[in-house]
Amino acid sequence: MEASDEPRQRFRAPRRRIGMRVWLAAAFAAMGLVTAAFVYFLVSDSSERVLSDRTTELAIGRTIGVADRVGEASDPSDVIAGARDTGFRAWLYDRDGNLVAPRPPGTTLAEIGFRDSAIRRALTGRRFTEELPDGNVTVVAAPVFGETRIDGVVLGRFSSSRVLQGAIDRIRSDSFRALLIAALIGVLAGTLVATVIAHRVQRLARSAGRMAEGSFDVPLADSGGDEIGDLARALDTMRTSLRESFGVLTADRDKLAAIFDGLTDAVIVVDEKGSTRFFNSAARELLDDEGHPAEAMLPHIRLAAEHGFSAHPALRVGDRAYAMQARALPDEQAVLAVLRDRTEEMRREFAERDFVSNAAHELRNPLAGISGTIEVLQDGAKEDPKARDRFLERLAEDVERMSRLTRSLLTLARVEAHGAGEAEVVDVETAVDDVAAAADPPAGIELEVEVEPDLAAQGDPTLLRQVLIGLVTNAFKNTPPPGAVTVRARREGETEVVLEVIDTGTGIPASELERVFERFYRRSESRRQEGFGLGLAIARRMVDVMGGTIGVESVEGRGSTFWVRLPVPASSAAPVA
Repeated sequence: MEASDEPRQRFRAPRRRIGMRVWLAAAFAAMGLVTAAFVYFLVSDSSERVLSDRTTELAIGRTIGVADRVGEASDPSDVIAGARDTGFRAWLYDRDGNLVAPRPPGTTLAEIGFRDSAIRRALTGRRFTEELPDGNVTVVAAPVFGETRIDGVVLGRFSSSRVLQGAIDRIRSDSFRALLIAALIGVLAGTLVATVIAHRVQRLARSAGRMAEGSFDVPLADSGGDEIGDLARALDTMRTSLRESFGVLTADRDKLAAIFDGLTDAVIVVDEKGSTRFFNSAARELLDDEGHPAEAMLPHIRLAAEHGFSAHPALRVGDRAYAMQARALPDEQAVLAVLRDRTEEMRREFAERDFVSNAAHELRNPLAGISGTIEVLQDGAKEDPKARDRFLERLAEDVERMSRLTRSLLTLARVEAHGAGEAEVVDVETAVDDVAAAADPPAGIELEVEVEPDLAAQGDPTLLRQVLIGLVTNAFKNTPPPGAVTVRARREGETEVVLEVIDTGTGIPASELERVFERFYRRSESRRQEGFGLGLAIARRMVDVMGGTIGVESVEGRGSTFWVRLPVPASSAAPVA
């Protein structure tokens, strides 16, 4: 059984511009960026509000810290110089209100018009705090405590805008770095997670691809207890079920293949485009080189596709005749055609009808002659000895002709009923000598015998003699004088014995070579001769019974060679005559 379906295509994953790894990495990076940006703006805004709300506390704390360090330092000028920072200035006064450090004091000290009152208050041991009119500068005066007294005053000027801006800039810088780090971590984490997921999914995709190609033997690895693992186990269960199902389908397909290949009828499935989807062994001769149905079948296939059914009792395809039935398969969008070769059947029917006609003609003439002769004899011819003898001879000829026809039919029936019996070992030389002795060559025809010595074949001696006598007699009939008929026997190879009957007669046309062994068939130029077309058919059946083969080689006008091939017997068997 063969099908013209295209071979199973290999599974191919669709081409992707961007894979899942990139998508997941981008998603994680975007999530990290959004989160970091939200934190960045939230922290920056919150820090600005906190710093703005705590400006005074910062100024007081900064000034008190400087005063404490001055009280503990051996060189207060270094402390005052080191305390200088963006937005913050500090000056040290002694207990008499005189400026100690720094020298020179700078221009910003002159902006503090109430510094004297602030210093006097601080020298009393109390802290002084005041904001300048613009609200961005806070002035703090803090006493410097010695071991037993107040040794001086630290006057601090705190510019909130400059200090806050610097602090906010640092916060934003740190937040931006944190944002970049968060984005990088998101990309790395996304890439790692995406790689793990993509690897597991790709492994499942490869397994699914193998199943799509028809391979169900490789199990899918269990990928864990998550959703992908559940998918892998579900796919493996499906693989097992598909393998069992395909095993059953394959067994059924093989059974159908054996059944269809064993059919003598041709079975073809053709789709709507005219392409052959399926055909069995018997249908090969009905397809062209490209696998399409023969042209004579196409009209009936189209008719079946349109109307559901089409049939033809004797469709001619080449030199053969087929009984064709075509039926539509709507679900398959195809047409099923079944063709039975009726060539031999129709030839037999034609030959039998021809035989019946010829036999009726052959029987009618002798019966008419017999009837007429009897009437003549009854009318008084029997009283005339010469006329009686002449009419009696005609009666004998007509009876002999009817007897020959009857014997031919009975011989054919006996051979058909004989079947393959127990094989014997035949001495071929003895059988050929018997045939030569029984043959009666016509005038001008020579009979020659060429047989290898000690030649034996496996068969039936009686059937072999009848076959050779029939072939020799047929050669005599078809060889005009002067001519020769040769009976030749030889061994060919280690397994066969070949017997040939060679004549120098008229030969057989090439168009009739395949039909000479058909029942009731007579050559076109010999239809007026005696015979009923049964001799060669009987010979072929006899050779079949002996387990051999028979055939003919001929060139029209140059003679014919009929050959019989019989198997060589086992070496231990003894030949019989």
